[in-house]
Order: sequence, then structure tokens, then C-alpha cells
Amino acid sequence: MSKHHRILLGFLLLRGLTVLAVLGAAFMASLQRPARAEESFPWCVQGETLQCYYATRDQCELTVNYHGFCIANPYALQPRQQRSYAR
Repeated sequence: MSKHHRILLGFLLLRGLTVLAVLGAAFMASLQRPARAEESFPWCVQGETLQCYYATRDQCELTVNYHGFCIANPYALQPRQQRSYAR
């Protein structure tokens, strides 16, 4: 194999590895969760991270087990308040 062929092969190998690295980084970024809490559950465990997987405060309290505390999900959509209009 000539020197020219080895250089070309090295270039193609490096280019292929670069493409794989970029695709791998894009794939890993797509797997990451958003930083904010999920909006579908109203109760969260606040520890090192905010984990909002609980429908009721009791369910949250049973799960905490001294690894945080339960808080209302700050990102959850609040139910609309029913307004009464005096006539």
C-alpha cells in the first residue's frame, strides 16, 4: 500500500469516526429529559432533582423514604377556578 493510499484511508477513517461521534452525541441528547418537571402529575419529590410522578400527596409521602420531601409540582397546570357571578 502506498503512502498516498494510507493517508487517504486514515482520512476516511477519521471522517467516519467524526460522523459517528456527531450522530452518537445527537442520539444521547435526544434521550435526555427536559430540566423542568413533568406536567402530568401534581406532586413531586424534591431531593437532588425534582421527580414528579405522583397523583396524590399520600402516594408521594409513601415513596419519599427520607430521600427528600413532597412538594406541589410548580409546573403542573392548575385546574381552572370556577367563578360565580353575582347577578
